[in-house]
Amino acid sequence: MRIHEGGCLCGAVRYQTQGEPNRITICHCRFCQRATGGAYMVEPIFRPEDVSVTRGVPSIYTHTSEGSGKRLHIHSCSGCATKLYVTFERFPDICGVYGGTFDDPAWFPIESTNARHICIDTARPDTFLPAGFPMFHQHPVAKDGAAATRSSSIRRALVPRRKAGAWCENF
Repeated sequence: MRIHEGGCLCGAVRYQTQGEPNRITICHCRFCQRATGGAYMVEPIFRPEDVSVTRGVPSIYTHTSEGSGKRLHIHSCSGCATKLYVTFERFPDICGVYGGTFDDPAWFPIESTNARHICIDTARPDTFLPAGFPMFHQHPVAKDGAAATRSSSIRRALVPRRKAGAWCENF
C-alpha cells in the first residue's frame, strides 16, 4: 500500500495517508474559498482510518455548516495555522485532506473518472471548468440526504459572471 506524507508550513504537524483517495472533490463553495484563500479547494477524500498524524498534535476548529447545520472539524497546526484535513459530523466515513499540504501535491491524478466539481454556482466567474468532469451546481448530497442531480453537460469552460450567490455549504 502506498504511503503519502504531508504537513504544515512550519513542520510541527505531519501526517500520512495510505492508499489512493476514494475520490477527489473540487469544491467551489464560499466556505472552501475562505478556508483555502483560493478559488476552490482540491480535496482528496480518504477513509478516516487511512489518515494518521505522525508528528505533533493538530488543533481542531469546529464549524457549524450553514447549509446542513452539521459540524465540520478542521484539523490544523496551532503554530502556523495550516489547515491539514477536515472530518465531518454529517459524513463520518470520510476525511478530506487539503490537497496542497501533501509533500507532493500532484501525486494523485485529477481525472474525470475520480474527481468531481461541486458547488459550481458559487465558483468565481473567471474559473475554468474542465469539460467531461462530473459537475454539481450545489453539494451532491442534499440536506435531507438525497442525492442531488448532476448538472447537465457543461458546454462553457469559463463560469459566466453573475451576482454573488449563496454559500453552498451542505457538509
